[in-house]
Amino acid sequence: MFWVPLAAWIAALAIAVVVLGFCAYEIIWKARRLRADIARLESVRGRLTELSSDLETTQQRIAAARIS
Repeated sequence: MFWVPLAAWIAALAIAVVVLGFCAYEIIWKARRLRADIARLESVRGRLTELSSDLETTQQRIAAARIS
């Protein structure tokens, strides 16, 4: 009868390893996805900064044209 608790502990350990392995996989996968998202957002931020600068230049040109 000693083998019943031993088998239960082995099964519990195997389940724990599977669950922890899946959790680690999910965390790694999501971290990679978030890094890719951050890179895309940085690119968009750069383009928005350029657009903001262009808009400011355009506003200055319009203001100068109205004064002239």
